[in-house]
Amino acid sequence: MSIDGLLTFVGLIVALLALATDARRSALMLRLGTTVTITVVLGLAVLYLELFDVLAPACEWRADACQLLVLGDDRWLSPEQGAFLLVLVWIGLIALNLRRGTLKPRHLPRLLALATALAEDKRFSEICRVTQPHLGLIATTANGKSKGASAAQQDASITLQRLLYRRPDLTRFIALERPVVAVEMMAVESYIVFDFAEQVLRILAANTDSPLFAEVYENQNITSRGYDFPDHNTYLGFLCGDAKQAERLGAWRPVMENALTTLAEAEGGPYQAYLNSPADRFHDEGKWRDPTFVAIRFLDLMVDAAMRQGVAWHMWLFYTPHLTESLLDLYDDPRKDDEVFDEWPTRNAYLLYATFKAMTGWVEAVEDLPDGSPHLTLNSVGAAHQNDNIPKSAIIALGDCLRQVLMAEAVSDRFKDYLAEVVFRCVTKLPAEGDKAGFRQSLVASLLAGGPMREADHLPRLHEAFAGLDHILRERLYDVWGPLEAALESWPARPGVPQ
Repeated sequence: MSIDGLLTFVGLIVALLALATDARRSALMLRLGTTVTITVVLGLAVLYLELFDVLAPACEWRADACQLLVLGDDRWLSPEQGAFLLVLVWIGLIALNLRRGTLKPRHLPRLLALATALAEDKRFSEICRVTQPHLGLIATTANGKSKGASAAQQDASITLQRLLYRRPDLTRFIALERPVVAVEMMAVESYIVFDFAEQVLRILAANTDSPLFAEVYENQNITSRGYDFPDHNTYLGFLCGDAKQAERLGAWRPVMENALTTLAEAEGGPYQAYLNSPADRFHDEGKWRDPTFVAIRFLDLMVDAAMRQGVAWHMWLFYTPHLTESLLDLYDDPRKDDEVFDEWPTRNAYLLYATFKAMTGWVEAVEDLPDGSPHLTLNSVGAAHQNDNIPKSAIIALGDCLRQVLMAEAVSDRFKDYLAEVVFRCVTKLPAEGDKAGFRQSLVASLLAGGPMREADHLPRLHEAFAGLDHILRERLYDVWGPLEAALESWPARPGVPQ
């Protein structure tokens, strides 16, 4: 390689650096010490070879090995060829240095300085590219578990975590634009993750254009093992593909709290008017952009996944009674007293139906659960809580929700009977004999008790709904009629109950 060739090569490197992405240049800066060392050592060697005729001393050794050090005419390697080989070695070492996937704790102060500078310019995309490969190192060092890390390096990692996890505008960008980065950050074992996960899920639930809404819409595939979560559904794949993650992060809370807040703020506003309008094609397309329905659907996906994966916790499916109460507070059917034969008279009615379908689905799933599942073990067949059992918890919630609907004055008798039939059909799908018969007994007990509070003031209306069922369906509910009659006979005698 001649001097002209060397200058051309250096110019090419400068041009490549100018054309490189900011993230790639930033990665190079993180390993600046190694890069500079390699460049200085090999650069001096190349210059030496380029000026070999001027700088090289004469070899005065008599040994044959001395001849290997002599470069030039009629020798094994010319200085220009040696310079070219060193340039190739430099390229290889620099490429290897850049491709190293992980940093060391000593790099963290420099990474912090870089991320801080990028954050000041709101270059959030570059922050994600630069820090994403090193989230594990940052967490390990911040938790004091990185061997050999100094106090300064640990302080840098803690400050870097705060920048990544607690800056609101960065959190919003990551939640909406970088789902893969978001789930990798949520997967980190650190105390700082929990508030970050809540903020991310709250942002997703509050934005109808968020990836969560798109993923819920696209996640409708069902297999014999329950819902399938494809790889492109990043958030659902992370939270429901391994439901332990949803349990660890309490994923139900921000999504369901957002739905309850939305309903609480809707009274007298356009959203209430929207909910009380005719359903039309809401059940086909409109529901997928509705925050309440997406919350119901998210809860359904998460609870079903946890149940089938053997997560021994109710996953806070008890948000369903609160959701039912909030929907009923807003319920207003302008055609309540008319002869209306729509399956769902309003959008609000459809949301109530969706809530009931989710609960009955969790109950009916007992037939598909494998032997040994913790959700097949019942502590009692009464209307009592069992927090580590999802079907039993759903049974308790179902009794509570049906009681609320039956006692709601705003709901038409026809729609009350409709939802009651949905629940009664759920009873018929449960086995009356065998190891799983206790679930059917528990559901009957919960329907009569009205959930865990055992109010029982709904019994007359429940009796009417049962009496209005098709006679074939009533025959399949042979174990309901007797207990319902007995409960109804004893109910008026309870103190404080109006006659």
